[in-house]
Amino acid sequence: KRRREANMPTQMEIEYWRNRTQRMNKERFVAANVMALVTHGIMQPLDLVKTRAQMLQEGKVFGGIGFQRGFSPAQIFNEIHQSGGGYRKFYTSMDGFVAKTMAYTTARVWGFLLFYDQLNPDPRRTARPDYYIMAGMGGGFLAGVLSNPIDLVFTRMQVDELYPEQCRRNYRGIVDGLTRAVDEGVLMRGAVANGLRIGAICASMTNIYDWCKENSYFFLGPSWINRIWATAAAVGAGTVASMPFDAVRVRMHTMRPLPTGELPYISSYDCFVKMWTYEGRMKYHSNFGCFFSGGQAYAARLFGICFVSQFLLDWYHGRQMVSEFWQPARFNYQGGIDYDIHEPFSDGFNKFMMSKWGITESEAAYSPDVKTQLKIV
Repeated sequence: KRRREANMPTQMEIEYWRNRTQRMNKERFVAANVMALVTHGIMQPLDLVKTRAQMLQEGKVFGGIGFQRGFSPAQIFNEIHQSGGGYRKFYTSMDGFVAKTMAYTTARVWGFLLFYDQLNPDPRRTARPDYYIMAGMGGGFLAGVLSNPIDLVFTRMQVDELYPEQCRRNYRGIVDGLTRAVDEGVLMRGAVANGLRIGAICASMTNIYDWCKENSYFFLGPSWINRIWATAAAVGAGTVASMPFDAVRVRMHTMRPLPTGELPYISSYDCFVKMWTYEGRMKYHSNFGCFFSGGQAYAARLFGICFVSQFLLDWYHGRQMVSEFWQPARFNYQGGIDYDIHEPFSDGFNKFMMSKWGITESEAAYSPDVKTQLKIV
């Protein structure tokens, strides 16, 4: 009993580690948004391709075999490129791109930490996998609802060129689009689908990546293969879990009144049911794939964002730009109560496991190209 009491942290210690590792702060806000702007900026063309593929699929039976189903992302990419405007055209609107990326990133990180902080009572330890799922789903849903107005406007701007001239909305920018959406009274249209989309991504990917990478480590050691296949597995799960909601979100954001004056979809649930009824029924030689039009571009974009982000984290930690590690598990409690040094978001775990090795970047996390810099200490 005395040993347990001696190992128990004080309330001050708990609050310190909560603030450092489980709550939003300026350091995390800046780092997360900088990484998001870099990675999303590289992969933004694929987001435009995915969104237009989803729009072109609307109202059509998802026929064909394999990659012939739906609309080819490569063909859509070539058509956008050949229409002129250069690489900038893939960003649709630079102010819209920046606003969407920062709103999504800030809301997602803040929402996840909000729930995670409530679910994980001991900030020195990593939460259980089911708590990660609950925090991801709750925080992601909250983030999707809060960022829905900006998502709605940006999605409309992405697909505007698909309409005839007389039917285009012609938003001059993100502020103009938000103003006109307020006048139209549609700011929260599709918010449920958007929340479920982000929640599904956050809830599904983290645990799968974590499990794959940790188990692979014990077979392959600190190999670059761990990072690739764990990311691929997590992206596959995230794509399957989130893309149906993304398809519904795009239709809810971009729908227009029918000739009768009625809207084609009453709610996100109504949109899902109608897609399945009229576009995904087996009797029409179609299937659930109607929700995955543009899936190749969606998965490739998600993989690129996740994979590049890990190397940016390596660089961030390697330059010691953060005074203390982000994750609670990286705190080694000397009293013996917790030696969990698990870190799912970078390769810091590998460095601590190989405690008899040093590296030229001091506290740097491992990345595949630094094997030659290792030395026995």
